[in-house]
Amino acid sequence: MIRTLVTAVCLIVPFTAARAEVFVLKTGGQIEGQQLNPNRERGQPYQLRTDGGVKLSLADSAVLRVIVKTDLDKQYEAFLLKLENTVESQWNMAEWCKEVGLVEQRKRHLAAVIALDPNHAEARRALGYQRFGSRWLTQDEHMQSLGYMRYKGNWRLKQEIEIDSRKTQQELAVKKLRKDIRLWFEQVATGGRLADLASRNLSAIDQAEAAPALAEVLADTQQPRSLRMRALEMLSKLPPGLASSTLVRIAMNDADENLRDACLDELKRQGSQYVLSDFLVELKSKDNARVNRAAECLERLGNKDATLPLINALVTEHKYVQQQGGPPGSMSTTFSPNGGPGGGMAMGSKAKIVTERVKNPSVRSALMSLHPTATNNQYDIPAWRDWYSKAQTTSTIDLRRAD
Repeated sequence: MIRTLVTAVCLIVPFTAARAEVFVLKTGGQIEGQQLNPNRERGQPYQLRTDGGVKLSLADSAVLRVIVKTDLDKQYEAFLLKLENTVESQWNMAEWCKEVGLVEQRKRHLAAVIALDPNHAEARRALGYQRFGSRWLTQDEHMQSLGYMRYKGNWRLKQEIEIDSRKTQQELAVKKLRKDIRLWFEQVATGGRLADLASRNLSAIDQAEAAPALAEVLADTQQPRSLRMRALEMLSKLPPGLASSTLVRIAMNDADENLRDACLDELKRQGSQYVLSDFLVELKSKDNARVNRAAECLERLGNKDATLPLINALVTEHKYVQQQGGPPGSMSTTFSPNGGPGGGMAMGSKAKIVTERVKNPSVRSALMSLHPTATNNQYDIPAWRDWYSKAQTTSTIDLRRAD
């Protein structure tokens, strides 16, 4: 039997590090032998001795490549010549290959086993097959039978791959547009022969993918107002909601009053429902100035859903750090709610936390603007809530909540 033969030969022939080479010629032939000048320099001929003892010299230009063969390779080839194509012989050969570490050769013999016996369980498992019902399948074949495909190293459904592919294409489009838009705005700002072409390119933009780049230009305080306004105008031609966070941030924070108002106008045109919650959050700010600015924005937006949060923000509490008890002639310091100092700090003074209830005129103004026929209850929050309760007879709002 082949396994008996293999075992016997393994005991007789040790696995040494002796080498032989196969010289593959550019003409298509090959010669096997031992290279006699392994340290030859590039361009020098190959000197070799064949198994029959014949010495040859091969020109460097005649050799395509050299394949190194060990005694183990030779031993395998010798066994291969005597191998019978039976299940038992192929399986024994595969087991011997496993013992000596010939991985690829083992796979070939395992494949030969299942070609002869498709239900050979050991060979199937060795090749990575599992039994699924009446079928032997590899893990890859099983996943493919379930409709999955290999994608970026993971198994994904075809629909998932299509979604991810579209997302990737969109991200690439956004990156390209960002680069182009930045360049065109720069060319318009600097003038010159390319300014007119750049301006036309900007005017032709109508892709939603342009929104991130336009929002960047709009938020860039280093850009001239005219270019920031142009970016806002271009955004207004795109579907609403693509740059809402940028518009809210500018409306709340920008030093340019005209730009702040223009952003509010655009938010109102798009529909205040997209950003109402952003401004309502600001009504709870620790900074009293931000509370009033948010109320001004809400007044401009004109959304009556802001009524109850505005009522609750008519008077807000803010904490201040106040320095007291310094030496005669020293300065006392009051810190604003957002952490900014209001004066100098005296050495040896003691800090005191002061809580102050502050009336917010912009909040009251917003309420009166949203409800011009309502009774002006000034800063009387309970009175405003009572009015609102009566006005909203079908409302289920809990007026005791402070949000």
